[in-house]
Amino acid sequence: MRSKKEYDEYEKQSNEYLKKIIETDVDKKIIIAGPGTGKSFLFRKICENNIKKGKTKNLALSFINELTEDLAKELHNISIVKTLHGFALKLLGKDNNFYLNISEIIQEDYKIINKKDFDFKKALCNLIECEDLKFYSERRKYYDSFGPDCSVYALVKYFEKYKEKIPKYSQILVDEFQDFNKLEIKLIDLLSTKSPILIVGDDDQSLYSFKYAEPKDIRLKHESGEFKPFDLPFCRRCTEVIINSFTDIIEKAKKEKFLKERKNKIYIYFPTEEKDLISEKNKKIIVKTGLQQIAIAYYIEKEIEKLFNPKEKNSVLIICPLKSQIKSLKDRLSEKGFLNIKTALKKEKNELIDGFKLLLKNKESNLGWRIIAKNILPKKQFKNILTESHKDESKKIIDLIAKDKKEKIIDILSVLKKFIGDEEVSEDESVKIFKFLGFDVKETIKENVLKEIGVNITKKTYKDVPIRITTILGSKGLTSDYVFMVNFDNKYMLKNGDATDEAICMFLVALTRAKKQASIYTSDKDLPNFVNWINPKNIDHYKINSGSKKF
Repeated sequence: MRSKKEYDEYEKQSNEYLKKIIETDVDKKIIIAGPGTGKSFLFRKICENNIKKGKTKNLALSFINELTEDLAKELHNISIVKTLHGFALKLLGKDNNFYLNISEIIQEDYKIINKKDFDFKKALCNLIECEDLKFYSERRKYYDSFGPDCSVYALVKYFEKYKEKIPKYSQILVDEFQDFNKLEIKLIDLLSTKSPILIVGDDDQSLYSFKYAEPKDIRLKHESGEFKPFDLPFCRRCTEVIINSFTDIIEKAKKEKFLKERKNKIYIYFPTEEKDLISEKNKKIIVKTGLQQIAIAYYIEKEIEKLFNPKEKNSVLIICPLKSQIKSLKDRLSEKGFLNIKTALKKEKNELIDGFKLLLKNKESNLGWRIIAKNILPKKQFKNILTESHKDESKKIIDLIAKDKKEKIIDILSVLKKFIGDEEVSEDESVKIFKFLGFDVKETIKENVLKEIGVNITKKTYKDVPIRITTILGSKGLTSDYVFMVNFDNKYMLKNGDATDEAICMFLVALTRAKKQASIYTSDKDLPNFVNWINPKNIDHYKINSGSKKF
């Protein structure tokens, strides 16, 4: 254990980094910092410092709802906290016109009407001006809806035309900048013309290439000379072995000619008395090889049972490379009696429910009727309705649907309104609506019974430990005491058998979710590629022969 003087010295160094960032009087600042280095804490300190000076209009922007929810708790009452699209919708006055999948809807319309494909997401996210966007604009207005991309796009175009309308803030704080694409960066750039701004991100955590976000964008900002760079080096989240293993992987990656453009950053374990005790208890990363899919739940149960302490509020995060691996693992853990499991999986999407939600707000909603029409009409009829609505946008979709089909939908809608109004609903009406919406009555009853049984269990056992199962992408922004990286096989982590910069970053993101211990499970008989890059002294390797055991 270190002495109190040593701990105080680390705290002093950390405070000096924070003080330098907060007190340096420049309008544009940027930090590229590793995971767990206290970015949210820094944001709170900046907002508190502003409020002391009477600067109360602070704005924090991040990428996804889950991250902004955590940030909103950290910055409660001292900053506005929004996703970029939430901010855009608010300023456009379209808070109630949001539909997440409007881009997919319009893309499908385009293909049906024009008999060819066009990638609207690519055009919007990369600010590609083209004639096809006119189609998108017309359909978006027809459906009276905004999605994440087109809401930001609309605000960018508005600010470009009316620069005097760009709002001023005491401070703008931008988190997870590496996940922003060119469209989103353009909005940030426009906002920065009127307000002081701090951009924070990490090019090691850039995993959103599918939405056209590229790690080079945060690197270019860092090198531009327009922003003053600062460091935030101390990781307060992870144990010493995880930080050392992180460093091992980075060094090996560079020797193998990967991460050539990566920004070098200081990334150091931050010792406290509590963290040193945790690090001492968890000196190594647990690696189990030769572990088949069917055996994973068994070994996770054994580990959770071993670590369980009713006096501690430990949490478990299980990370899978593929979304398709989540359900079977959840089912096996549920069969073993675990009661508190959350997954990244949404229930199978019921588009009809989406349609009826829209009709409950506006019974003539073109988008609502369009969604329902797709689900109840023959394909040819549906395509004809879309084509007709495009030819003459004064025609509402409700008026293009045959009378008998329309009346059936209106009948279901009236029963839904009874449910909402807590009015009496007959058994026939209930059965009819369940059948129409595709609900399994027996399964619904089963879920409610199991929920009630779970609620009434008072004795706490290791099977009550909260477990979350997600993908690597879904784990971003999450932390947990114990992290199980399962199925981290070469076949899932390497592309065509080869490492890539993005695959390395995915591994690093998963590893650094753990606050206490990280365990890596793989069906590979030998250590997987990225695990082999970690110094052997940092690993406890167990070779599992799961062929002879029943699970």
